[in-house]
Amino acid sequence: MDAIFAEHTIGVTELRESPSRVLKQAEETDEAVAILNHNRPAGYIVSPRMMHAMLDAIADRVAGDRAASRLSTLNLARRIDIDDL
Repeated sequence: MDAIFAEHTIGVTELRESPSRVLKQAEETDEAVAILNHNRPAGYIVSPRMMHAMLDAIADRVAGDRAASRLSTLNLARRIDIDDL
């Protein structure tokens, strides 16, 4: 069985019948709505605010990983004088 990462779920048929209601629900609750097809997650609908927050979190994680990687090679750096540049 596939994990469902949302408290709210809706079937594909119900989504087809009233997509604007599902979009409104995602916007008002600011939570993801899982779209189920044969009781298995087929996708998710999220509000623009939630999407922005998720993308920010991913960008922060990538930047943190990049910083950690660079810090791990700090011992390979050498000191130079700015005038030598």
